[in-house]
Amino acid sequence: MPWGRIDDRLAMSVKVRGLADPGATGLRAKKQRAEALGVWVQVLSWVSGERSDGFLTADILDLHGWDEANARLFRARYGRAPLLHRREDGEQCECMTGRTWVDDYEYLIHDYLDRNPSRSENDVHKAKAKELKNSALKAAVRARDGDVCRYCGRTCQHSDRVSDAGLTFDHVDPEVADGMSNLVVACRGCNRRKSKRTPEAAGLVLLPAPGEQPPAPAGAAPGPGPTSDLSPDPGPDPSPDPSPDIAPDPSPTLVTYPVTSTNAPAYPQTSDETSALTQVASSPGTGRAGSGTAPP
Repeated sequence: MPWGRIDDRLAMSVKVRGLADPGATGLRAKKQRAEALGVWVQVLSWVSGERSDGFLTADILDLHGWDEANARLFRARYGRAPLLHRREDGEQCECMTGRTWVDDYEYLIHDYLDRNPSRSENDVHKAKAKELKNSALKAAVRARDGDVCRYCGRTCQHSDRVSDAGLTFDHVDPEVADGMSNLVVACRGCNRRKSKRTPEAAGLVLLPAPGEQPPAPAGAAPGPGPTSDLSPDPGPDPSPDPSPDIAPDPSPTLVTYPVTSTNAPAYPQTSDETSALTQVASSPGTGRAGSGTAPP
């Protein structure tokens, strides 16, 4: 389920204080701030549930607000941007950098993607979680890697649920769900160290699977040797993602992924297992690197 994030300093924000009319004091100012902020929270909940990347329609704003309260959300005070943008103003705001306004929407919550995951990030999070629940896929990864950590090379214990030597699974590139090509065995210690970063960013090196030839030196003539299902991409956390539990509505596209192994006997596949060994089509991007637009 998608969630809308609210800054824990929101109550003391200059923007919230600016929701009251100039000159309003005491109970009147409190009431004006509470009314406008209440409308903003409700539309935040709607755009999060719809996964619209912060965009909303006029009928949704009318459903939760009214002219007087809405006007305060569009008003910029104390040199700060307003909490809500109309299209004519929002397209010029820096929070739209790298994004395109969607024609079907009239309004946008300012800086929505700075604090909330985009639709594409939701899709990737759900696809990664689905892979980590796929027992056939994990068995194939273990067979290929021989229960050896692909970052430090030590043998991991699958039954160890506590120590750094315990076996976990890691998405090499934290922003991709791509089956065996992006999933490796990692000891718990390396997985914690890597967190939601690429191996390079965490100071780690992705080792070849047991029995797999290391990359040839630059300029060396290519020779025959075993191949690997793993492309040397960088990537993130294994087991349950520590990010908020955000489950997008549509299910990612499933494509049958061929399983090969160069360091262990081929994983026996029944017809049921073959259908279970799938890869999830990767998202077009995440956050500001993604499309940044709501669905048509």
